[in-house]
Amino acid sequence: MKTKRYIILVFFLTVLCGGAVVFFLLEKNWPFVVLCGIVTIILFFHTTNFVFKIFRDVDDFVEAVRYRDFSKKYAENQWSKNRFYHGFNTITNTFLSLNREKETQQHYLKRMLELVDTGILAYDMETMETLWMNDSLKTMFNIPHIKNIRWLQKRNKNLYDELIGIPLGSSRLVTINAGNQTIKTLTNASTFQTSGKTYKLIAFHNISATLEEVEAGAWKGLLNVMTHEIMNSIAPVSSLADTMRKRIESLKEEMGDNLHPDFDDIEFAMETIHRRSEGLLRFADTYRSLSKNIVPEIHPVNLYELLNAIYQLMYPSLQQKGILLEIKSDHPEVVAHIDRSLMEQVFINFITNATHAVKDKPEPQIILFSGITTEGETYITVADNGCGIPPENRDKIFIPFFSTKKNGSGIGLSLSREIVKLHNGRLQIQSRDGEGSAFTVLFSE
Repeated sequence: MKTKRYIILVFFLTVLCGGAVVFFLLEKNWPFVVLCGIVTIILFFHTTNFVFKIFRDVDDFVEAVRYRDFSKKYAENQWSKNRFYHGFNTITNTFLSLNREKETQQHYLKRMLELVDTGILAYDMETMETLWMNDSLKTMFNIPHIKNIRWLQKRNKNLYDELIGIPLGSSRLVTINAGNQTIKTLTNASTFQTSGKTYKLIAFHNISATLEEVEAGAWKGLLNVMTHEIMNSIAPVSSLADTMRKRIESLKEEMGDNLHPDFDDIEFAMETIHRRSEGLLRFADTYRSLSKNIVPEIHPVNLYELLNAIYQLMYPSLQQKGILLEIKSDHPEVVAHIDRSLMEQVFINFITNATHAVKDKPEPQIILFSGITTEGETYITVADNGCGIPPENRDKIFIPFFSTKKNGSGIGLSLSREIVKLHNGRLQIQSRDGEGSAFTVLFSE
């Protein structure tokens, strides 16, 4: 309103002075003609400059809106432009408020997506350029932030092929090779469009631990049923065979030479049945350990001292076999809350397996590590330079009864994994076929 009044006032004064010039010109009053003429020219140039200034300010404001630069403030203390600039500032403040709300929402969304365990990736389906990927995805597949997913074509062909081939709108179980680990993920994919571009959004949910838990539970249930049925069925057979064997011995003593010659064969048969029955009972009792509910007795234990005790136990036998056993630690003082006897069983089992793996190597070596990860987790690693685990066997080594050793029982690693889970720990395996393996137990305090 003030701007409008100001323009009307200046216009009126300009017209009035122009009229005065004409009047005094007709009256031939030259001093007033000159004076009014000067005032008219001043008012004309002032009005022109005012209008051009407004046009420039409008152009500047349009450019600021175009490039989303709302940092400029317009002075409202000028009486002539107060209303005009007040409008500019109102629009600017509105845009700033909208931008702050948008940035807050984006920040909240990014933080929320960073906190979830699900790996999320969005990329341009035409150029393959990455729009966004969260930290969970980078951690899950052990990859850095990438600008274009074609980078994966040479670094991780398996992951690249899965990214391209994942169907839209459905869930799919996908196995990804990340470094030396195999990760099973439940994957969903969809598309969205923005700014004329089509993006593919993929979510990876790591279900390896869930599948392991379900698998372990299924095997436990199966073993429980098997051992129960075997022991219930074989125990009476063993008892009856032993009774018959003793009865035959008694008859042989009573009858002497009058005993029928077939009794020797019957006695041998009873001994065989009894021996095999006892063997089956021991077999069932051995595998029943997998289905037992083990309750660990948790105490603080120095991991370096634990490894040193295992070293003293295993060193003599490994030395006889020509296998070098070493202990290394960056943090010898590190302590974990564990059941010492149970964890000793785990690491002795790892060393025993490593001994088998390095037996054909010219310079066999087993190294025991203890320390703290960059994330603050305490750990112990048993590494060897043996034959490694073939890729086709890496998903099978924790299955009960599965063993690559001729006389292996196939329960050592299964039982070890269960013990680690009882400690709320994680078991990681890295292996290269023909180069060696490393079994790492991470303890979460």
